[in-house]
Amino acid sequence: MLTNLAIRDYAVVDALEVDLASGMTCITGETGAGKSIMLDALGLCVGDRADSRAVRPGASRTDISASFDLSQNARALTWLAERDLASSEDCILRRTISAEGRSRAYINGTPATLADCAQLGQLLVDIHSQHAHQSLLRRAVQRTLLDAYAGAEKLMTSVNETAQRWRVLREEYTRLADRTEEFDARKELLTYQVAELASLNPLTGEITALEVQHKQLTNAAFIIENADHIATGCEAQRDQLAQLVQRANDDRMASTATDNLRELLQSALIQLDEAHAETARFAATVELDPEGLDATEQRLSALYDLARKHRVQPDALATLHDSLQSELETMSGGTEQLAEIKSALEDTALEWRSHATKLSSLRRKAAAKLGQRVMDTLGQLAMSKCQFDVALIPFKTDEPDPRGAEDIEFLIATNPGASPG
Repeated sequence: MLTNLAIRDYAVVDALEVDLASGMTCITGETGAGKSIMLDALGLCVGDRADSRAVRPGASRTDISASFDLSQNARALTWLAERDLASSEDCILRRTISAEGRSRAYINGTPATLADCAQLGQLLVDIHSQHAHQSLLRRAVQRTLLDAYAGAEKLMTSVNETAQRWRVLREEYTRLADRTEEFDARKELLTYQVAELASLNPLTGEITALEVQHKQLTNAAFIIENADHIATGCEAQRDQLAQLVQRANDDRMASTATDNLRELLQSALIQLDEAHAETARFAATVELDPEGLDATEQRLSALYDLARKHRVQPDALATLHDSLQSELETMSGGTEQLAEIKSALEDTALEWRSHATKLSSLRRKAAAKLGQRVMDTLGQLAMSKCQFDVALIPFKTDEPDPRGAEDIEFLIATNPGASPG
């Protein structure tokens, strides 16, 4: 219901605001009083076209807004909700036109196209004037009237909802089907890459360990020789150091002044023995292993080559393997998902067909009854020569349609001998 119309700088109007209550409101006045200006202004809010001549002379722009109470208009509320334009149970349509001819439209404060305003306007108002088509001439209105006459509103809702659900499924199926080639190519690549990485089986921290091992194996001969020299040197130095300890421990050297000296020499002897033992232990762990060196070099080379191929650091190969494996497992359900959607499409189409068939049956019965009632009424108006018919026009496609399996058109012939149209 229209509750408020505010007009500023439109045609000859400086400023005008009208509040409307429920029920019937009559606005009267002599020719030129501005009644049609109000209707034209309302028409601009619901999508009519305009140019700069609509702006009051001397003003920079026209600003018109129309407020509606939608508490009893479920169709309009649904339309707004589907486009994220809902604002409680109120709706404000606003239109601005600049003196340069630029036009802007808003629905609840959000910029909108004229097409959107016109579509919403059809759910809000009927403007009957010498320059406007009546809503009764629109097939959508005729279809709504026939369905209401047939008591098929709930069935029509089921048809609409099922068709909308089918369209959503079809879009999803098409989207997935279009990606099939790309999907299969990616899956094939992932399968190859995962298998390649799995065959090498890179481990976290492996590169660092291999590099240490490679360094040790490469320098094994030098390490063994050098360790032998160190051990020999320790043995030679031990004899001399032992003699020094013996001299320091001579009773004739006993004195508080020489206590620190004896401790240092004894400590040096102990550390030299420990160094000799440690050298022997270390040398025992090092072996000349040409085969082990070759295997280590091959492993390192394979890891570095694969890392270059995937453009990652060698120590990131293990993480890459896990990542690609996870992606492959996720993609494995793509074909199954496509089959599931196709099955859902078929089931939804069958459900729609069941609802649509019942709706068509109700429409045919209601069309015959409504046509006869209109003809009886025309006879009472002394227009018995008129012909009126409610035509059911099947759609050319079998795809689920929110309107059902057919469209509705009211046909009338007011001249004898003429075909209804």
